[in-house]
Amino acid sequence: MIADARSLRRKIRAWSPATLAAGTGSRARPSPEAAPAPQGVPQDFTDWRLDLRRGALAASKIFKYGLFPFASALPFAPWARLRFAVRFRRSLEELGLTYLKLGQFLALRFDILPAEVCLELNHLFESVPPMSDGAAEAIVAAELGAPIAECFAYFSAKPIAAASVGQVHEARLPDGRRVAVKIQRRGIMATFRADIRNLRKLTALGQRIGVFGRLDATGMIDQFEAWTLRELDFRIEGKTAERVRAHSGPAVVVPTIHWHLCSPRVLTMDFIDGVSATHIRDFVDANPPAVVRQRLPGFDFDTALNNFTDAALSQLFTDGFFHGDPHPGNILFLPDNRVVFLDFGIFGALSQDQRRIIAGQIESLALGNIGGSLRYYAQQVTATDDTDFDRFREDCRDVLNRWYAALLDPTLPIEERHLARYTGEMIDVSRRNGLQYDLNYLLFWRALNNLNGTLWHISPNYDLLGRLRIFFERTRPGPGRRVRATVADPAWRGSLTELARALPGGAAGAATGTLRVGASFAPSRDGEARRRRSAAVGAALLLLLPLAIAAASDRLPASVRAGLPLALGAALLWSRRQAR
Repeated sequence: MIADARSLRRKIRAWSPATLAAGTGSRARPSPEAAPAPQGVPQDFTDWRLDLRRGALAASKIFKYGLFPFASALPFAPWARLRFAVRFRRSLEELGLTYLKLGQFLALRFDILPAEVCLELNHLFESVPPMSDGAAEAIVAAELGAPIAECFAYFSAKPIAAASVGQVHEARLPDGRRVAVKIQRRGIMATFRADIRNLRKLTALGQRIGVFGRLDATGMIDQFEAWTLRELDFRIEGKTAERVRAHSGPAVVVPTIHWHLCSPRVLTMDFIDGVSATHIRDFVDANPPAVVRQRLPGFDFDTALNNFTDAALSQLFTDGFFHGDPHPGNILFLPDNRVVFLDFGIFGALSQDQRRIIAGQIESLALGNIGGSLRYYAQQVTATDDTDFDRFREDCRDVLNRWYAALLDPTLPIEERHLARYTGEMIDVSRRNGLQYDLNYLLFWRALNNLNGTLWHISPNYDLLGRLRIFFERTRPGPGRRVRATVADPAWRGSLTELARALPGGAAGAATGTLRVGASFAPSRDGEARRRRSAAVGAALLLLLPLAIAAASDRLPASVRAGLPLALGAALLWSRRQAR
């Protein structure tokens, strides 16, 4: 996992604007961020001075909020009335871009940090003033290599949104098309690299004196750097948007990217005018039906929410490439009930095997197979020297049993059936028992919990778990398809051959298509007959194994599943008797 993060970081650094522009038709020029130090000033001196200034700022916040050892023991401390999690969040907010992103990254790490800290970091607030007048236009012109009037027929001087990374302006193309232009703030890359250098020095010192215990803090900084660098390159965000749109259905809208007006620090996309998920409920509740119909003709709450839910679940479980932060501010609804996904700076990608594991966990739980759900869940975590396996299994079963009980009782308050409640408890169980997650799994659970939170914000009584069951019934293969997929899998065929060698008589020959007879002697008629009977029996058993696997599907009653091992055992005993 750490090696993957380092590899991603090297790739991002190696991508030049010209390299990616060649594949997208961009007219971008080399970014001013990469400009060398002023003539006569060594680059290392410039870096050292920036490192010192950023380090001093970080130290001032550490002392301001009492984030040093034994700070809570000091009498009359100004921070005594605030919880540590709150003090930590506020310090990150005041330190700006790098530390805001660090807080967002650490908010994922329920497997390492206490749940209280992670939940507090989810409330990080970016209070950032817009750029000074003319600064955005100057950046756009420098990045695109042409005066702004040549690129746009109209460009609004006032931003419609501002954050720590950049801000968004409305504009129009020469053909009149309405677009949104996302512009990165000047100087943030240099600041980010200075902060990373300081964090590396700090974590290296902490590792030497044992502050982090067995935790690989240096490796976490590698992960964080790679995570943030891909968000700071707007071309990656544009590529992500295109990939999500390519796999989306007709009920989903993702803005089209105008690559000839993009660079690492400028992203131009279609402007989509919809109602934010943040305000949709208030808008419907505050206005009479006639006003709602005029603004959103044909809008139906249930249809729109189902479209949103199905789109997010398809990204998570079917495509494996998903929007990593579907909070209300990143979701719009259109009058015809289509849903719009915005801001692809944070995204996740799961392999087919990872999707199978997660889907298996949730589907098994929905069907009441607690043991199966636990087995799938255990594949998502990695043991450490501190792992307590017995307590982990016991704690997981407790959470899964309560989760399943909540699924069966629709009379419970929605808070008792909230998906995030139980996924959070499961992650907390892993942390308490010394297990850690792959970052992809953590990002998946964060996205699923954010989906749940957004739905709850819009419609508190929306039943996500019920919708999940419908989704699985529609998309998960039935027994017949499972058999065909299993038999067609090369890994299955290889395992089948190995298994056949352990079966009686000539079953191995039946599986491989070659019945071998010893060349040093002529077999008797009875021996030859036994071999043929044994081969036939073994072949029949091997052909029935895929059907047995399919029949063992969690969809069948427990009594049927329990009888399968007995039936197979009896068949094997019979085959041995026949082979004699």
